[in-house]
Parts: sequence; C-alpha cells; structure tokens
Amino acid sequence: MACRPIIVLADDLTGAAEVGALAHEAGLRVMVVTQVPRSPVDADVLVLDTNTRLLTPGRAAERLKRRAARLRTLPHSGVFKKTDSVLRGPVLAELSACASAFGFSRTLLIAGNPSLDRIIREGRCLIAGQAIDQTPFARDPHHPARSARVLDLLHASGRPDVHYCKSKTALPTRGVIVGEHCTPADTASWVLAADKHTLPAGGADFFRAWLQSRIPTRQKPSLGKSPAGPALLLHGTTATTAGKSALLFEGLRPPAAKRVAQALQQRGAATVSGSSLTLTNPAAPAEISTGFGGLALALSGSGAFRHLLIAGGATAATVLKALGWHRLSVVRVWGPGVVSLQPHRLAITITMKPGSYPWPAGIKRRYPRLFS
Repeated sequence: MACRPIIVLADDLTGAAEVGALAHEAGLRVMVVTQVPRSPVDADVLVLDTNTRLLTPGRAAERLKRRAARLRTLPHSGVFKKTDSVLRGPVLAELSACASAFGFSRTLLIAGNPSLDRIIREGRCLIAGQAIDQTPFARDPHHPARSARVLDLLHASGRPDVHYCKSKTALPTRGVIVGEHCTPADTASWVLAADKHTLPAGGADFFRAWLQSRIPTRQKPSLGKSPAGPALLLHGTTATTAGKSALLFEGLRPPAAKRVAQALQQRGAATVSGSSLTLTNPAAPAEISTGFGGLALALSGSGAFRHLLIAGGATAATVLKALGWHRLSVVRVWGPGVVSLQPHRLAITITMKPGSYPWPAGIKRRYPRLFS
C-alpha cells in the first residue's frame, strides 16, 4: 500500500497524534503532518492536523476546503475525519467542507469513546454516566458544554440535514448522521454502515474499528526506547497537576530560557507551567502557547533538551510551528492519546497528550522529576 495511504484529517495536533498512535499500534507506518505534502508520501496512514478546533465555523470550513482539495489530488486509499470525542469545535462546518471536497453524499459522525466511558445515549453526551454539562467540560475555556444534547453541542438544532440515529436502523442517504454510540457492538455496527458514499468521522474508538475493517492485522511494532538526555515538559494553562518544582509564568511571560536551560542541565528535567493567576485569565491560553513556542525555539538551538513533552493540542501546534517541525513519525504509544513522535531527520522526541487526558504512569516513572 506504499504511496496510497489512508488520509485522516484531525482538528488539532493531539487528536492527530491519537489516531496516528492507533494506526502505529496496528503495525502501520504513520506520518503526522501539519502541512499538506507537495508530493505522495511513503506511508500507510497520513494524518493531517488542520488546527481548526479554535476557529470560527466559516474560517474552519474554508481551511478544510483548501486542505482537502489538495489532499484529494494525492494517491490515497480512504478518508477519515477525526473529530473531538465530545464534539468541541466547529464540527459540522468541517464535516460539510470535507465531505464536499472528497465527493461524499453523506457523513457518518460517531463521536464518543465507549472504551473511555464517553458515550452518546438517547441523544445526550455522557462522561462516566454523568451529563457532560455537569462535568469539567462545562468550564472549557473555548467550548463550554452548556447542554448535554448532542444537537446542541453541534449547534444543529432545527437543521434538517442533521439526523440522530441508532445503529441497525435505516439511514438517510444525505446529510450528517449522528450515531448513538454506547457499546463496542454499536461501534462495529456503524463500521458496517460506512459505505463508499459515506465520509466516516468521529472519535478514536470508531477510527480504530474502521481501520481494522480496511487493513489486515499486522505485527505490532516493538516498543520504542525513551530518548537519553534532558526532558522538558510544557504544561498548558488548564493543567493543574504540574509539580512543585515547576517554573511558572510571571504574568504571561515565560521564565527566561537561561533559567530553564540551567534546570535542564542540573536536574536533567524541567517543567514550565502557567501559574494560578494565569489559570483565571481568559487571554492566557493563546499568549502562554506563544510563550512556550518562543521558549522551545530558544532552547532547541542550544540542544538543551532531547525530549519535549507538551500538554494540549493547541499548545503543541503552536510550539511545533515555532520550531518549524511539520512532518513527524509515530515512534511510541504510552497510553490512550499519549504519543511520542520524531520530527523528520531530527534526533529529538516529542510526546503529546490531550489536555483532558492524564499522563500515563509509565511516563511518570520514566521522568519522575518532571512531576515532583
């Protein structure tokens, strides 16, 4: 299947890494990119981060339209649209643009991840049995869940082209079908409904099952080794679990690169985090992400770190853009959503996790000083 990869479009970098990890664990060669390649790539799965989670619906649709039109010209063997499992972001705008660009007549949106106790039942989004608007997702700084109704989360109330359906029922031939998704049996049933006229879209559980239906099982890759050398952890503004030794932003200014480099040299590890003040500042997320990018760029030039760990998709995208790293290969999977990648032709490892996921125990054991 060389040079005819499955194409996946994800709305943020950690989501791209998450589905890339699932393909990697299936024994496939995975490339994660933040720009559309100019020529065919030698990979089994090509995952593009469109970085559209925080855009308005209009801007997200326009970006998806341009990216998808260029991707369509590359040889490929299938398309999947990765969305947030709890439907944050301009989901419908992206789905419409993507389906139109690739010529699909309908879209099958299977959100939720039953494996993580995130389900869609009776038209409502539930997290561990609790309505999403009664969980911390109600306080999301960008997409607060003010309702548990899926159509409300999608801003689709009153739209005749958006349909909520249960599995194993007759489905509309056009529009966006939002599927009930409570169990692995639901996941398997929806995979069977994703015919050649349908754009498959949704969370990690649906992608895993859809991928398995298209590609025979291969030998799983060996566990990649953790890189030797200093490790730098960048905690976003919503992260509240940074250790006591973390270097904090002063206002919205990152610690001086010299100070962080000294910590890396002396301890072999350093954590940089937002302070309690920045956690309550609505302007903080974007400004701290930018600060992280500048800090990482200053430190990378002197080789101050060998392993860069980042919490949060928007933060990771900003940092990689600042560093100029646009093409990465998956090298290790630590746990659900937590993935290590290697930039093209560089002996550096980047590990990313979604902001709402915990750091796996394996990373904490490997780098105890980052969390102390």
